[in-house]
Amino acid sequence: MYKILLADKDSYITNRIIGNLPSGSIRVNSNVGRAGTLDLFKLYGATYSSGNIPNTELSRLLIYFDLQPLKNLVDSGKINMNKSSFNCTMILSDVYGGQTTPSNFDVSVFPLSRSFAEGEGKDVVYYSDYDVCNFMSSSYVDGSWVVTGCSAGGSATENCDYITGSGVTTFGKTVRFVTGEEDLSVDVTSIVSATLSNVLPDSGFRISLSQAYEQDEYSYFVKRFSSRSAYNVSKRPKIIVKYDDSIQDDTQVLKFDETSTVFLRNYSNTGLSNLLSGSSFTEITGSDCLSLRLVTIRSDGSGSYSLQFTGSQHYDGLNYFTGIYSASFLLPQTDPLLRSELTKSGSVEFTPIWSSLDGTVGYFTGSNIKVYPPNRTTQNVKFPAYTLSLTGLDTLHRSNENVLLNLHIFDYMSPLITLVKRPVEWPSVVVKNAHYQVRDFSTNEAVVPFDKTYNSTKISSDSNVMYFNLDMSALPKDRSYVIDVMINFGGEEKIYRAVSNVFSVSDTQTA
Repeated sequence: MYKILLADKDSYITNRIIGNLPSGSIRVNSNVGRAGTLDLFKLYGATYSSGNIPNTELSRLLIYFDLQPLKNLVDSGKINMNKSSFNCTMILSDVYGGQTTPSNFDVSVFPLSRSFAEGEGKDVVYYSDYDVCNFMSSSYVDGSWVVTGCSAGGSATENCDYITGSGVTTFGKTVRFVTGEEDLSVDVTSIVSATLSNVLPDSGFRISLSQAYEQDEYSYFVKRFSSRSAYNVSKRPKIIVKYDDSIQDDTQVLKFDETSTVFLRNYSNTGLSNLLSGSSFTEITGSDCLSLRLVTIRSDGSGSYSLQFTGSQHYDGLNYFTGIYSASFLLPQTDPLLRSELTKSGSVEFTPIWSSLDGTVGYFTGSNIKVYPPNRTTQNVKFPAYTLSLTGLDTLHRSNENVLLNLHIFDYMSPLITLVKRPVEWPSVVVKNAHYQVRDFSTNEAVVPFDKTYNSTKISSDSNVMYFNLDMSALPKDRSYVIDVMINFGGEEKIYRAVSNVFSVSDTQTA
């Protein structure tokens, strides 16, 4: 799952002085909520107060993301925040327009303890638009900051402007800028998780120069980021949510001496639903709740031979998935009968039978599946001659769509496939390690890049085909896209470009 949350509010507050004091003016009530950039800076000694004392003028950024779509996914059991594959990264894109940019400084990110009003101000030259939020007040509702400039840090239980920690947990993040031209990329997983768990208020983020840089006697002017009002939608502030929700069914790639997992899905008229047991009609749920038998017919005609394994409802460490069951097992070549059958034909064919634990109630008997020996050789394994196609995309999609796409892989050099005539549907190969990326058709920019760290772009598989869901809200609207696929085979990676048709995302265009 790869999801993008765009900012719903952003602004920056400043005590900038226009003109030298005492005749100059401190713009503490100014607002720039509609400005195209978020300007982070500090000026030391650019102006002086009476007594020839250098002034410190600075700004702090405020930004808020609506986390409700993410909360809905957590509440519905589609995301387990405790899994290591769950990651939230906040991105602010650099804006460089030829201006002087500071270098070698640190930026701090903290969760806000109170909400703020974005305001309507646009003047970033004279700061003459007066509205909230500003250096004195956060909003009309919450009123003044505890300390002007959103300066009061404290724990989640204290009256403060931004939250530094809760108990033994600290929430502050520090990002180093070397050249000053970098984007801000900061891992906010702990902050988002605490917010979704109601440990933190859902108020947004405060971004500033780190305390040491705010308090030294140097100037840092000016680091600019794109705001949510920026013309280029792809550069607007965002939180990228990554989560590995892929399911890998090994039915097509079963091998001896390897741990494999096969799945059973139960559908009713309303979609996936749990199996029901016998006459009691109680739902089959939890771990070790059903049985899988793999039955093979002896080639000498002396009967059948079966292996039995325990299956469970599919579980991600926190949530059980309705109507989805799996069983994991290892088939050893050391089994005398299996070794004998494998020697005769090069593979062993099994019939999978799912039933109740006591075997009295049968749930499903699947098509025969073949298990092959491990691929052991003295030669380098060559990358298969795959041909890929992606189905399920229209030429136009709406931004609120979540589209199921099927990836079909055909290996025309496979010795395991014999085509007598062209089939209506090509037999598809299932691979264990494949990822997708979405690329802007015009600029070639990877809008959703391959993610091998958190596996948010990993492609799932069932017993017949590979598939994934594409969240169209992650793609900037009124643009055209194409999908690439990367396959890892034997440690070698190969990218297949433009596997899909070209498609657009728009809420205004018509098909």
